[in-house]
Amino acid sequence: MNHLAINTVHNDLVLHAIQNKTLNASNLNFQTLRDFAGIDSDKRNGLDRGRLTIHRQDLLNQYLYSYGLMVQRQWDYVVPNIIDMLSDNNDEMIHLYDYGCGQGLATLLLLENTLDFQEQVEKLILIEPSQIALARAEGLMACKLPNISIRSFDKKLDDVKKDDLDIDVEKMNVHIFSNILDIEGFDQFELFNQILEKGGKHYIIAVSNDRNCYGGTARLESLYNALLSIKPQEGENLSITHEQFKQFTDAKNMNHVYFCLKIEIH
Repeated sequence: MNHLAINTVHNDLVLHAIQNKTLNASNLNFQTLRDFAGIDSDKRNGLDRGRLTIHRQDLLNQYLYSYGLMVQRQWDYVVPNIIDMLSDNNDEMIHLYDYGCGQGLATLLLLENTLDFQEQVEKLILIEPSQIALARAEGLMACKLPNISIRSFDKKLDDVKKDDLDIDVEKMNVHIFSNILDIEGFDQFELFNQILEKGGKHYIIAVSNDRNCYGGTARLESLYNALLSIKPQEGENLSITHEQFKQFTDAKNMNHVYFCLKIEIH
């Protein structure tokens, strides 16, 4: 991490609030985070429609202000639709992966809306190319879940390898993709080759803005169809269940798309 990034991380008002206990495990949720750090500095236009890799704290706070409620509405819709899938396990402990996690909003929203799920998480893997966003996400998750193992990778998704993921085939591996699969610039098919190479149980959840430009819904749809078309290798048993692909409109008339499915390879 370079000196500028170190100074920026050390000056993060959210991390300071965690250090001085203003934000703590008892009061930390999406709303308290947004109330505290969702600061409008009139820089929304600098966020590239929410797709920018953010390297400044003021833009992290602007994203939380400008796009945070949209992310919340997405997960408020998605979570009730994935409960059956997440309940389809044998009480295995959960390894949770958040790809392009930003400051950790999707993980935070998933955890606070699925309390039973939260209690089963034993490891969290955060992947994000922005050092300042990753540091905030890690700080928030360490505050929210102080007893779990957290690993973070300052990487672009094209640079993620199976050794980084360290998939445990005996665990419930949950992979979330919040407003990332729709963005051009990385090979989503190769990423899933890395995710699935060792086999195991995988619960995949993706949500994004529904649009027909700049990558958009077509990227999610092509990946979803490719996952449904997976063929087992010789000697493998393959099961694909709980598959859903839906477009929906939120309370603010914004259009979104999500998919989920469970893949077992043994």
